[in-house]
Formats: sequence, C-alpha cells, structure tokens
Amino acid sequence: MSNIVNRRMTLQRYPDGMPRDDDFAVVEGEVPDIGEGDVLCRAIYLTVDPYIRVHLNPRLAKGYAPLLPIGGVIPGEAVLQVERSRFPGLKEGDFVAGFGGWQDFCALPGASLRKVDPTLGPLSAHLGALGMPGLTAYAGFTRLAEAEPGQTVFVSAALGGVGAVVGQLARERGCRTIGVSSSAEKCRYAVETLGYDLCLDRNQSDFADLVAKACPEKIDVNFENVGGDVFWAALHSMKDYGRMIMCGLVSDYNNDELPSGPDLAPTLIRYIALKRLVMKGLMVADFFNLYPEFQQVVGAMIRDGRFRHKEYIVEGIDNAGRAMIDMMEGRNFGKTVVRITDDPTL
Repeated sequence: MSNIVNRRMTLQRYPDGMPRDDDFAVVEGEVPDIGEGDVLCRAIYLTVDPYIRVHLNPRLAKGYAPLLPIGGVIPGEAVLQVERSRFPGLKEGDFVAGFGGWQDFCALPGASLRKVDPTLGPLSAHLGALGMPGLTAYAGFTRLAEAEPGQTVFVSAALGGVGAVVGQLARERGCRTIGVSSSAEKCRYAVETLGYDLCLDRNQSDFADLVAKACPEKIDVNFENVGGDVFWAALHSMKDYGRMIMCGLVSDYNNDELPSGPDLAPTLIRYIALKRLVMKGLMVADFFNLYPEFQQVVGAMIRDGRFRHKEYIVEGIDNAGRAMIDMMEGRNFGKTVVRITDDPTL
C-alpha cells in the first residue's frame, strides 16, 4: 500500500474555550505497518463525542484521559474494515470497532477490537445507539439508576448519543421521561419520535421554572450529561432519596480554568444531605462486559421498531473538526459521525 497515503486529523494547538477550525489540521503520512497480533484497518466512520474534547483540555484530562500532545491524531472510536490481519480472530473484510482515532488507516492490536455485526443495525449505529454511547446509557440506566415504572427520569442532552438511548430505555421501563434539548425543533422530535413525555428547551430564560413546573412530583432519577444550569435546575427539583447519574458535564469541557465566582460546594452538599440524594459516577469502561447483552437488547428494539436513532452524518475527514465544533455548540441534530470512505454495506 506504498502508493496510498494516510490522512490524519491532528491537533495544532489546545483550544482556548470553544474549539476553532484552525485548532485542527489534516496531514498526510504513510499507511502504518503491523506486527504479530496486530490488524491494519481502514476507517469507514469516525465518532464525534464530547469526551474527545476532554483529551484536548490540559485541566480536565488529568485523571480522566491522556492529554493529547500537539501534533497528535485526534482520538476517538471508529468503525473500521480489516485490510490485513496478523491476529487469529480477524480476517480481511471483517468489520470492527476500535480506538483508531481520526485517520484513514490505523494499526491496532487485534485483542483491542470488537467485531461489528452489520445485521444488528447500520455500521454507523455501532458508534452511537449500538456503540459506546449506547452502552454508556444502557449501563447507567440498568445498573445504576434503579428506576421503577411510574418514576420520573430527567435526561439532559436528550437527543445525544447517550441521552436518546436513556430516554427510550426509560420509556420502555414505564417511567415518565422528561428530556432537555437546545431547540423547540429538537424537543418536538424527542416527544413525537423518541417517545419522551415532555422535552424542555434549555435556552429558555425561565428554564429552571419550567423544570419545576414539569416535575410537580419531583425527579426520581437525573441522568446528567450537561452540567451547569441544567444540573442546578434538576438538583432543585430532585425528590428525596433520588439518584443522580453523573455521566457527563459537557458545559464545562471548554473551560481551561475552574470557573470564577462563589464556591457552590456547600450548596450542593446541603442539597445532597437534606434530600438524602445518591450521586453515582458513570464510567463506561467499567461495563464493557455488558456489550453482548446491551447489543441484543437494543438491537431487538431497533428491529421491531420500538427504538429510533437519529444521526448527524458529516462527509469527509476534512470536516471532522468542524463537526466537533457544531456538536459542542449544539448545531447537530442526533448522534454525530463522520463518514470518510464509502460504506460497503449501503
């Protein structure tokens, strides 16, 4: 493959607040070689998720994820097709998913890859509803939330890769589901297509009042993906003995320094104590063993029409950086993925 180049989206500088287009650059290099036990893969779809931004933030990367060095390939999971294998469990043509980053080709240990079954759903869905975001939602809801039928489940980023799955699992459980999104159009979709009982636009000036009015019997489970004002509005409306699943805080990912202002920790602690709340941290890496169970459950829901997944597909690796910016600013509508070569299953 000496005549084929490997295009890679690389980090040019650490973003100062919201990423900009010139924080990223596509460079060309050689297709990597593989050693014993490795697999050479060509990427078909790349994921664009909020966690990637944490790798680009020197403050937040500590203790969460390795800080990407300047010049490094933007990290992230991809759906790939095997080009050449020196791993006994995989052969040329197989579809897999792995953390190959934003590039055309990657060489990865075969043991680090998971096989992708295209009969469960579209290849791109294995980066969303059937992939790591979906697993995050499934693990958090089924293992941590302890939601019972009739209880109120509050989901921020209700149309995101995680939130859309949580909302539909809660609906199937018989819960009252309240979503939060960033526009009236998205909220309509959440209710009319995903089956939320109600969805609130977080950009409304009276958002906290809207949450309180929407939850007269208070919130049993807050599946937190956003943080900031959305988190505080949910906290004020939590029911005694409620559960808060802390999955993501996307509102903080562009802050290079801790926010200034008063220390809100005493207020938070007071609410937790008075309401006897339980806050549970969620890291999907703790639940990778659930992949087969999760994919069978959600795959069955997709096949029989009980589950909907909307994708925001961007074409070309050159547009991956812009796709991240659009996602962070809420301009995407559904789970963001980047298609960088033809999907052979379409």
